[in-house]
Amino acid sequence: VRWYRLAGDQGLANAQYNIGVCHMHGTGVTQDAAEAARWIRLAADQGYADAQYNLGVHYEYGTGVPQDSAEAVRWIRLAADQ
Repeated sequence: VRWYRLAGDQGLANAQYNIGVCHMHGTGVTQDAAEAARWIRLAADQGYADAQYNLGVHYEYGTGVPQDSAEAVRWIRLAADQ
């Protein structure tokens, strides 16, 4: 997780996504859905398709973010368009 964090802090989308996944599952860090969504959002904002899809799922179920079906569809469509 340390190396993901160093790369994520420098803006590497893949690392940011992986940090988010680690927080979702509590792998090497505290399990925290809000922190997971925050990191995944950073990657999604850069156009990282896996993160966009995952963030859409977070919004669909309200995991770490407020439940919002419209926002879920928006993110999942962005991922699908790639």
